[in-house]
Amino acid sequence: MYDKVITICWSIKEVNRNLQDRESMTDYSIEYLKKACRDLSEILAAGKAADLKEEIEVVNRSGKAAKFKMAEVAEMLTDTKKILEFNLIDNVDRWARSKLEGAGGR
Repeated sequence: MYDKVITICWSIKEVNRNLQDRESMTDYSIEYLKKACRDLSEILAAGKAADLKEEIEVVNRSGKAAKFKMAEVAEMLTDTKKILEFNLIDNVDRWARSKLEGAGGR
């Protein structure tokens, strides 16, 4: 499950990074990003990847750290402003990688 979260995060970051290079694909790319964030939200909200009460530390763009329950993070992934404000994709990716390493790389 963590592999899937990491793959979605990677995909979101790559599409976002390449958005400026592909003006003709902008609408498609934005729709892809929205769907990928919804998918990520659904995976986390399902409670299969994590306990919904588990807290994740999130560092926002100004460097301030805050803790949110996984259920809150899943909900925030449906709000573009929250995704950007709390740098959610990077933080969820970091969380999933730490879980995967803790499980022995499985």
